[in-house]
Amino acid sequence: MRAQPQFMRHLLLLTVGAGVIAIGVTYAQVGRGGTQWPVPLGDAQRTSWVRSDDKISGQNLGTPGFKLQWSKKLDNQPRGANGLGQGVTASGVTLFVPMSIVTGSSNNVYAIDNDIGYVVWQRHFDASLPAATADCPGGLTSGATRTVRLDASVPPGFGGFGGRGSTGYRTLLGEPGQGVPIEGRGARANVPAPAAPPPAPGAAPPAAGAGRQGAPPAAAPPAPGGRGGQPERIPGNRTEQAGGGLSRPSGVAYVISSDGILHVMGLASGKDIQRPAPFLPANSRWSSPVAVDTSLYAATSHGCGGAPSAVWAIDLDSDAKPVTSWKTNGGDIVGAVALGSDGTLFVAIGPGKATPSEGNAGKVNGIVALDPKTLQLKDWFSRPDAEFVTGPTIARHGNKDIVAAATKDGRVLLLDAGALGGTNHDTPLHASKPLGATMSADALAAWQQAGPVTWLLLPVAGKAAAGVPATNGPITAGGVLALKLADANGALSLEPAWMSHDLAAPSTPLIINGVVFVLEGSGSAAGQTRAAVLHAYDGATGKRLWNSGKAMTTPASPGSLWTGLGQIYVGARDGTLHAFGFNDERSYTDVTGSR
Repeated sequence: MRAQPQFMRHLLLLTVGAGVIAIGVTYAQVGRGGTQWPVPLGDAQRTSWVRSDDKISGQNLGTPGFKLQWSKKLDNQPRGANGLGQGVTASGVTLFVPMSIVTGSSNNVYAIDNDIGYVVWQRHFDASLPAATADCPGGLTSGATRTVRLDASVPPGFGGFGGRGSTGYRTLLGEPGQGVPIEGRGARANVPAPAAPPPAPGAAPPAAGAGRQGAPPAAAPPAPGGRGGQPERIPGNRTEQAGGGLSRPSGVAYVISSDGILHVMGLASGKDIQRPAPFLPANSRWSSPVAVDTSLYAATSHGCGGAPSAVWAIDLDSDAKPVTSWKTNGGDIVGAVALGSDGTLFVAIGPGKATPSEGNAGKVNGIVALDPKTLQLKDWFSRPDAEFVTGPTIARHGNKDIVAAATKDGRVLLLDAGALGGTNHDTPLHASKPLGATMSADALAAWQQAGPVTWLLLPVAGKAAAGVPATNGPITAGGVLALKLADANGALSLEPAWMSHDLAAPSTPLIINGVVFVLEGSGSAAGQTRAAVLHAYDGATGKRLWNSGKAMTTPASPGSLWTGLGQIYVGARDGTLHAFGFNDERSYTDVTGSR
């Protein structure tokens, strides 16, 4: 912990004329990890994977020093089991402060200084809230989002400075081509385009003559809007000044309030920088949103607020902000919307009764593919015994996107994103045997080890199935199962490789640099009283490297686990936010000579 008073850090933000101080503090941050978490579940493919980090590794986690850095109690009131949402990170927002944008279930949004837990700003939406129920908690039912590239690469940080914003991370999709740009963060004019990030292990190389992300072909000028690697304008922003620097917005976060209104909030102040726009039905329950290019997507379920089970898209670049939707006309949407390498939307649908209307035959127990612009149905997989309980997660294998999702009976199905169920729409690439009693979270996680070896991580509740390896002892309450993707001459299968310790209500894990972090005690039952515990495992062997012990004393909010900038963040149901990481030189030593 740091003895430097919190207000001194933010007083320095106002001392614009003290250039030496600003530069000194900025470069004092270079030793901290540069990874970011711009969208719930980490990326558009919903893998919850950060490929590299300057601080976190299996080797470092095996040595002392990783511990609770700070805890901050926020004033949010829980609604049922829902408390704090999964945050998204942003570095260099106000010159040099790295922040997380965190939603609270009772219509609250907070900007938290990731170094010390200081509340930089907070916002409350004055929308009426209905009584909370288990299926329809009301309030903010998911976190904020920022714009994310389809390949999830991150350009250099604010104003061309290095440090935390300069290290990118990648998903399993590798190099899908030109990609989709992230919104600008106020970088200066004439800053050279960032170097292309290295391809993911096993990813196919770009086609001959194709531009790589951040570096267009030499013969072609940069595409409009900065697709050639130059900083982007914020979609829909009409007042951005051309000079760059501090006069330009440093980025935005997109937040949906309980009345269904989309807010485009400036990261530096939390104020609306565009006119709020109607998006979803009021008091609906929506999944983790994702913004790609100039569209933002979310899905509603459970009939909350009278909303249909549907996928919704809003055009961020139009003054009118038109909204498009696609209704299942059948089962409830499960989990979050995921996007493939070409931008196609993939959505999981649970059981129900198909009620055809408006040319839609109705879908139950399936995975559908939707066009990203029109939301028209492109393809689908469906069969009566596929009662999905997680949303889709997309991994790259060879030159294919593989869609993975889990069913109620504990199986994991693999589908070819280019032909979801074959010609008859009901044939998966692979269906595993039942691996656990049921799922404890609504999303899988995925990552790729050098080799390449693709892994899927499955959070289960209850006893593990026979044949599942007891790597860390018998499983009765639940745990996380690691599955290795095997390929025998094109025939894919999943091999159980290792299992965590016995964990009650484990979350969807996140993976950083080959380390798997699992949050125990984050179930959706409001009556759950088990205190949260964070565990870290070697992603290849299942060896437990570290756990947080009794550092947290209350249950976690469902899904409130994220990372960025070399730390792990956990949101508790009671409004307490915890940050875990290594002690490092993140103080004002370079400025004051003391801590």
